[in-house]
Amino acid sequence: MSMQIRDLSGPAPTPDWSVTGTQSMGTSGQARVDIRITGRVTGKIDQGGGTDAVRVAVWDDGEEKDVKIVTVPLGATAVIDVRLGFSGRYETTAGGIGITVVHGTHAGAQALFALDPFFPKDVQAGAKPEA
Repeated sequence: MSMQIRDLSGPAPTPDWSVTGTQSMGTSGQARVDIRITGRVTGKIDQGGGTDAVRVAVWDDGEEKDVKIVTVPLGATAVIDVRLGFSGRYETTAGGIGITVVHGTHAGAQALFALDPFFPKDVQAGAKPEA
């Protein structure tokens, strides 16, 4: 799993939040969910050291499955690009998965973006992932 921050000091398109993902299914019944979340963030809340913390998480059936914390300098605007994932099938209880992006390091912090439900595309294991 990785994350990137791109500097937007020059003119650039302003992407909305984008979520893509796959659920790969193996022949033995094993599954993996891989999600990619990208979006534009401006550092507004000093979380210490002159940076804002942005928490990106994926949820399934009320359980947080994976999370990344990204820092953005105060006053700077950047595009974050985060990959999250988990082993197993999604949608075992409720339909789809949830994506949350918040200012800060705690799940209940100020919301920047939320998508629930999101339905990853089913692919066969070994197929090239889109996420």
